[in-house]
Amino acid sequence: MDLYEHINQIKDSAPEMVYFLYGNDLYLTEEAVGELSRQYQAVGAAAEVRRYYGGNGTDDSFVNSLSNLGMFSPRQIIVYKEITSLKPNHRKTLQAYLKKPDPNILLILTASGQSRSSLIGTLKKQAVQISVWTPPVRSFPNLVLSHLGQKEIEIEPEALDLLLYATNDDLSHTFSELEKVLIYIGPRRSIRAGDIRAVVGGAKAYQMSDFIDAVLEHRLTESYAIARALIQSGIKAPYFVMSLFHLFQNIWAFPKVHAPQKARTPRDKRNQARFRKGYNNYKDADFAHIFHRLTDVDLKAKSVKLSTEELIIPLIYEILHA
Repeated sequence: MDLYEHINQIKDSAPEMVYFLYGNDLYLTEEAVGELSRQYQAVGAAAEVRRYYGGNGTDDSFVNSLSNLGMFSPRQIIVYKEITSLKPNHRKTLQAYLKKPDPNILLILTASGQSRSSLIGTLKKQAVQISVWTPPVRSFPNLVLSHLGQKEIEIEPEALDLLLYATNDDLSHTFSELEKVLIYIGPRRSIRAGDIRAVVGGAKAYQMSDFIDAVLEHRLTESYAIARALIQSGIKAPYFVMSLFHLFQNIWAFPKVHAPQKARTPRDKRNQARFRKGYNNYKDADFAHIFHRLTDVDLKAKSVKLSTEELIIPLIYEILHA
């Protein structure tokens, strides 16, 4: 089911207890996690948020968080990203939990790529599945309109055309530029064509992919500069963390996962080449430390009063020197 289609259907009803976000679009994944969490928080008492990432040694804590809860336990939102990395000895525990989920827990599980396993099959049957695959360009207008509609902001047809013409290469690019426009218009509740020309038509607009490429190629100064530009445009810490986690998971897995595969499409060949380059640059890095720091920053972004720059700039230094 499409993300926004599903969200529109459940806005006026109590949310389900288990969601499975399946697809490759990091922006849509983070949007879905945020929206589902907001809806759950809006119904009942405040909920504690816990986040886990596959492959960083937190599987025991994740499984334990799903057990030993009673009727009067506090409400929780538990997010596990890249559930296909869950250790095999914990999968039966999760599958048993899915048959009788706790009413005090909103469980959100994510997976990217084209993984096929018994766990994926179970999740597709027993959880509410939401597609977070990057949509075709023809879907961009409705996604933008839906996003703005939630904020009760209108956009002129010409302004929408200009925005999409300049950013139709990537959904994250579209929404990154849109956030800049929203900052530019301030309290005004409408976006005009002139706003798009003033913001999108100005200086170079960096995308998250530019930042990831700079980190992948181990360019420290450029990574700093692009990160600061993205932060000034309104990009928040969770999007940085999710993008970096996705990158380093693929770099870490390159020798056993990507290298043996035969690249069949131009995109597969490009990705394989990128991950090979990243592995060559980071093969001696402490990946456990990198994943730990990403998790730590993600949690701090939601629990302490530090700016995105205070969280992300030191993280970049640590990662490039891990």
